[in-house]
Amino acid sequence: MRPKVIRARRTISGERGGDNGEAKTRIDWADTQLVLEPIDEVAPIIKAALPSFTCLTTTDGSKIWFDALKASGPLPVTAGQKQNGIRSSIKLMGYRQFVTETPQEVRAVLQQAGGAPVS
Repeated sequence: MRPKVIRARRTISGERGGDNGEAKTRIDWADTQLVLEPIDEVAPIIKAALPSFTCLTTTDGSKIWFDALKASGPLPVTAGQKQNGIRSSIKLMGYRQFVTETPQEVRAVLQQAGGAPVS
């Protein structure tokens, strides 16, 4: 059975409160899970079970890992959105995720992971 992980990324401020104070990675699937291990350790484990798991770069330089079969892209960005290194975007989990890769690089990442880039 294929894992149902949609996305994994480092945790951000506000996600590490209460019982999750030491969490380093957020994993989105049927439910959101915060884990202690860093994304650099978590991603290869998920990828071993989910070959379509791949990554792109956010504007702060961190990697966002996702299932290429669940993403749409590359999506164009407007001139006003091209700031902080944003060059393209994907749609994932109903949201736009802005990335620093070019549309051509996003297309290649999606194709290499078995996804179907938009034209």
